[in-house]
Amino acid sequence: MRITLTAAVACLGLAAIPTSSGAQVATGTLADPADQPASAQPAQAESQLSQVLVTATRRTTDVQVTPEAISVLSGMDLSQRHLVDMEDYLAELPGVSFQGRGADSNTITIRGIGLGSQLDPNSPVSSYFGEVPLTGLGNPANGNQAGNGDLRMVDIQRVEVLRGPQGTLYGSGSLGGTVRTIPNAPNLHTVEATVAANYSVTGSFDGENNMVQAVANAPLIPGKLALRMVAYRFFDDGYIHNVAVTNPTPEVTTAVEAGAFVENKDHVGSDLTDGVRVSALWQPTDAFSVTLTYANQRDHQDGMLAVQTSLPGPYLQSRTLVGDAGNSDEYIDANLSFSNVVLKYELPWGSFLNSTSWVEDVSGSDTELSFYGAPFVGESAPNKLDTHLFTDEVRFASKFDGPLQLLTGLYYEQENTFNNLMILWSGYPPPPADDYFESINSRDIEKQRAAFGELSYTPFAPLTITAGARVFRFESATPLYESLGVPQPQQGTGASTSNWTGKLDVAYKINQQLFAYALWSQGFRKPILQQLPPGISNPDGTVSFVDGINRVVPTGLLKPDNVDNYEMGLKFRSTDNRLQASLTGFVINWHGIPIVPSLTTILGYGLYFNAGEAKSKGVEFETAAILPDDFILQLSASWVDSVLAKSAPGLGNEGVRLPGSAPYNAHGGLEKRFVIGSRDAFVRADYTFVSKYYSQFQQTGASSGDYSLIDLTSGITVNNVEYGLFVKNLLNSDDFTWVDNIFAKDLAYRLHPRIVGVNFRVNIR
Repeated sequence: MRITLTAAVACLGLAAIPTSSGAQVATGTLADPADQPASAQPAQAESQLSQVLVTATRRTTDVQVTPEAISVLSGMDLSQRHLVDMEDYLAELPGVSFQGRGADSNTITIRGIGLGSQLDPNSPVSSYFGEVPLTGLGNPANGNQAGNGDLRMVDIQRVEVLRGPQGTLYGSGSLGGTVRTIPNAPNLHTVEATVAANYSVTGSFDGENNMVQAVANAPLIPGKLALRMVAYRFFDDGYIHNVAVTNPTPEVTTAVEAGAFVENKDHVGSDLTDGVRVSALWQPTDAFSVTLTYANQRDHQDGMLAVQTSLPGPYLQSRTLVGDAGNSDEYIDANLSFSNVVLKYELPWGSFLNSTSWVEDVSGSDTELSFYGAPFVGESAPNKLDTHLFTDEVRFASKFDGPLQLLTGLYYEQENTFNNLMILWSGYPPPPADDYFESINSRDIEKQRAAFGELSYTPFAPLTITAGARVFRFESATPLYESLGVPQPQQGTGASTSNWTGKLDVAYKINQQLFAYALWSQGFRKPILQQLPPGISNPDGTVSFVDGINRVVPTGLLKPDNVDNYEMGLKFRSTDNRLQASLTGFVINWHGIPIVPSLTTILGYGLYFNAGEAKSKGVEFETAAILPDDFILQLSASWVDSVLAKSAPGLGNEGVRLPGSAPYNAHGGLEKRFVIGSRDAFVRADYTFVSKYYSQFQQTGASSGDYSLIDLTSGITVNNVEYGLFVKNLLNSDDFTWVDNIFAKDLAYRLHPRIVGVNFRVNIR
């Protein structure tokens, strides 16, 4: 795979030599998103902000007259600011919190809707790459599989972050919102290519990072058939020091005495990502088109990025080796691939679209468990998760003459998962006789069927009323199987449930500058199928948990949790288009939250309860402006107050803040574009602030957030080559982004140390 990818990058580089993204000012796109070219054009002074077109409503609309809260990052934003993955940009957006725990192990929280639980298998925010849903395709390294597939931002047209529930159009998982990554489409008319590379160093850690990527577009039959190819490789050196030999924790000392192995190691957490993407667009007529896409990304992380707060340094950990007889390091592997076919047929009165996708996500990890204490001292958890996802969506969007418009569709999804979890001795053989070992195989089949629609009515030009609904049905089953000859608790069980979700918005264009809307929308997540493992309950039917509370555990298919969102927004665009702004206020009620309050005392299981209710309210603000002397300014800020409205024993007091959600965040970007001789150049500074938050309901111990980040970028274009310098985390902030809320009280994750680098990009068209 490594040799093949390197050859692919080299061949793409020779195929032409590069491009830059569309004519945009920091936040916008000028034409129909489906027709945009590759990367970013040379920086130059602008007299107007670009019109930002989005497809969040499944139609192409101007974001300033779209009746919902949407943050947009253009292809230029991504490439110019070196935004590579979700961790690089989500936390700076209003109302959004993000916690990364390593490769594809992450949590997205929008408007406070999320608990940050590492045992939550169902993401509260849906994630799409083009038309392909990647929601919940995380890695099991830190729990069940909390996380989302996170393809690198290479040859991307824009990212749309839809804030607020999107249950009508985007279905399951869109409780808090939806993140949509829109790749560049094949260009039917122009030969173009891009080669880009960068090199950087990580502070005083002697870490060397590098990136290489290539994009080539070829119209095989001009105007009819085009092929677009993308290949990339990213290497980020690790910055964690394992000091298990020189500075062992008490748990590591106990593990070594029992026969476990340790070694000191630097550069823990190094990450290597390879990816390819190929898409073909066939458009035999103006009315009909077929788009085929294949993508594959493999991510290997050498060691865990967790640090331990009990050690005397910010980037230290003390962990044992894993594998047979302690012969290897911890790791995370993630291999995500998908194929997608989109058929589109345009008629004078509407358009039909059918999207079919096949997704395979194979992820694995091996994590040492000594930090968890007895009985896991000297043991590790090799885990492999294999997910196959098939989806098909057909929808119709009208272009009727008259006041009525319709958008309607059908959706089908089948997800098959196989999870193999083992807990093994990783020390000097033979293992201790009284140690705890386990092997669990689980197979699950989940099906989802849905019908959805939205009807819009414009009684007179400035006013539009839209009503929508989605009717859905879930089926969940666990086939018969055995794990090491032991029947598993859910084998042979199955259940189904159905419900509906709704939406109503009223939009009014006050004048050419002002647009206002009021919105009620709902969102939901798929339910959890739960059965009790054998031997875990007490004679009275209760189960004991490590927090000292006995609980009656619900079994079967738990109810899907859901939210009601009430939102009002105002959007402004100046007559000279040098200022755009939006202001949004919201209140959200969250019902039936599936919560894991604690692990069981026997076997350490995480079991779920539809026990909680929460309320979230807040204000979000965004603006972009062209200042005198052609400075470009971007500002955003938010206040989110998300609290527990109904509690459960051991969960926390009513009124306590929900974990994982920062009450305040803010971002400011200032960019200057100018010309040196005949060469376009720019300099830019970005500031991000994230306020303090906790990762558990008790709101005790170490907190996360409360940090400031400053990033600097600059560049100059000479002929068709762009050269640049960049600094990430200028202040070298080392604050926590997440404190472990499941396993050990002293495990945490920190901001990446300062990075200083150079880059170049060659564009040809």
